Amino acid sequence: MDCQNSIAPTDEELLSFALDGEALPDAARTHLEQCATCQQRLTRYEQANAYLISHLYRSQCPTGEQISLYCADLLPEDERMRIATHILECPLCAAEVEDTRRFLQVSDIELPSPSLSPRTLVRRIFATRVVRPQLQFAVRGDAPETTWPRQFKAESVDLSLHLSRTSSGEPMLLGILTSTDPAESVDALEGVPAELYNAPLNVDGDEPGAAPLLCTQVDELGNIVFKPVSPGEYALIIYLPNREMIIDGLTIE
Repeated sequence: MDCQNSIAPTDEELLSFALDGEALPDAARTHLEQCATCQQRLTRYEQANAYLISHLYRSQCPTGEQISLYCADLLPEDERMRIATHILECPLCAAEVEDTRRFLQVSDIELPSPSLSPRTLVRRIFATRVVRPQLQFAVRGDAPETTWPRQFKAESVDLSLHLSRTSSGEPMLLGILTSTDPAESVDALEGVPAELYNAPLNVDGDEPGAAPLLCTQVDELGNIVFKPVSPGEYALIIYLPNREMIIDGLTIE
């Protein structure tokens, strides 16, 4: 159904008006108010838009229940990884995670501000690998350990490392930080620097001997992302408040 009037709004103008609320030219707007045919064209576009939104809007996003379980660290590791990767590229879900974590916080615990006195000592804590036993087939010889994700623990801080790819295919190393200490929320770690070095790492002095290969910061969701990463031996340092979390001998195949 098309209107033959020369001042009738085009399909592109009606689409922009129906979907984005863009104003029509004055002559086309006046014509639309008086033309039943063009009004039916507009109605058709609005109905199509409503149908698509109801069926496709956030169709790839996790459900509200999954978001809540993710924020409470109650999901299996593979599902946590899938949601964490999705959150990196979905601002709507990232905002929902932030709101959910704020809601789940029972009370605001005021953390003491770290002293900046020269006497303050920064402790170095080496994270230990947490290996979960899995059933394996018996094979000849020992195959190199290549399973991901890999879990590390240093005092009250847990780190889950994953190998993944961005939407453009770029390889990345994704870390998810959580804490078992109720007084140490993930929000308090936002902005904490993290650095990736070539292994072995020299930590005998006050600073590592070499410059970091990649630098990043913990985001508001407790995630760290290094990209792009290549196969090799690495060491990872996360500069937590009053201590440095070190993971040495990190092999990326």
